[in-house]
Amino acid sequence: MMMDAEERKDSILKDIARRIFERFDSHRQLWERAIGCLSILDCLICLSVYSSSGDMCKPIFLESSDKPYLFIKEGRHPCLTQTAMGGDFIPNSVTVGGKNGSGFDIVLITGPNMGGKSTLMRQVGLIALLAQLGCYVPAEACEMTLVDRLFTRLGATDRIFMGESTFFVEMNETASILKHSTVHSLILMDELGRGTATYDGTAIASAVVSELVRLGARTLFSTHYHTLVEEFSQEPKVGLGHMACMVENENDEDPTQETITFLYRFVPGACPKSYGFNAARLAGLSDDVIREGHKDAKQFEREVALARAARIIATSEDDEKLAQAVRLFLRMNAC
Repeated sequence: MMMDAEERKDSILKDIARRIFERFDSHRQLWERAIGCLSILDCLICLSVYSSSGDMCKPIFLESSDKPYLFIKEGRHPCLTQTAMGGDFIPNSVTVGGKNGSGFDIVLITGPNMGGKSTLMRQVGLIALLAQLGCYVPAEACEMTLVDRLFTRLGATDRIFMGESTFFVEMNETASILKHSTVHSLILMDELGRGTATYDGTAIASAVVSELVRLGARTLFSTHYHTLVEEFSQEPKVGLGHMACMVENENDEDPTQETITFLYRFVPGACPKSYGFNAARLAGLSDDVIREGHKDAKQFEREVALARAARIIATSEDDEKLAQAVRLFLRMNAC
C-alpha cells in the first residue's frame, strides 16, 4: 500500500509540474518581451551609473566622411582602477589616424615584457566600444570617427579538440582580420608571429603590417620583433610608441644585475630592448640559466646583425645605408 501511494504521489506531482510549465509556456511571448525590456533597462542603468562615476568625458564623434581618426587623452582602462602592484592606474593618451590626412594609421608598440602593452590595447578597444554604445568614457577627452568593426588578435590559445595549434588559431584570426576589415575598422594585434620560428614569425608580421599599411585602418600593433620596427621606421603611415621603463644597473654582460621599474606610460619612439631576461628572473629562473641564455642571445644577435649588414652591402645602392651597414659589419666582427 505504501509503495502504491508513493507511485501515485509522484505521478500527481509530475502532472502538476507539466500543467504549470504548459501554462507558463502559453505566455512565452509576453515573458520574452518582459525579459528583453528588463535586460535593456539593466544595461542602460549600468551605463548611466558608470557614466556618472569618477572622471568621465562625453566622446565626440566626427563626420564619417573624415579620415578615420581616434584620439584618447589620458584614457584609463574601464575595468581597472589599480596596477598589479596596488598603485593607482596610470592613464595614457593615444592617437591613431588623423584629421585632414595627417597622423599615423598604424602605431607599432614596443616595450618591456609586463610593461603594459596588452592592457593599453584592450583599454583603447573598450573605450571605443563604450563610446559607440552612447556611454561616457574614462578619459579627459575622446574624439573619433565611427568604427564599423572592432578586430582583436590578443592572447594565445589553441583548439585542441579541433586539432588546431596556438599558431594556427593566431593565423586564422589574422586571416579573418585582413579579409573582413575596412578602412573604418579598429584593429588591435598583439605580438603576431610569436608561435613559430623567429624568422617565420618576423616575416609574417612584416607582411601583415605591409598589408595593413595598404588598407589604412586604425591599428595598434604590439611586437617584440625590433627588426620590424627598423623596417617600418621610415614609413609615413606608421608611428612608433613604447611603454616606458626605468632601468637601474643596466649591464650588457650580466642581466641578473639589472633592476627594471615599469612606468606604464605610453611615449613616442621605440624601446631598445624587450628585457625578456628580467621577466625570466622575476619568474624564478636561476642566475646561471639566465647568464647562459644571455650569452647565446648575444651570439644570435651578432649573427643576425652580420647577415643583415652583408645583405645590405650586397644589394643596396643607397650610399648612406651602405656606410651604416659597413660600420655595423666592422663593429660586429670586432666583438
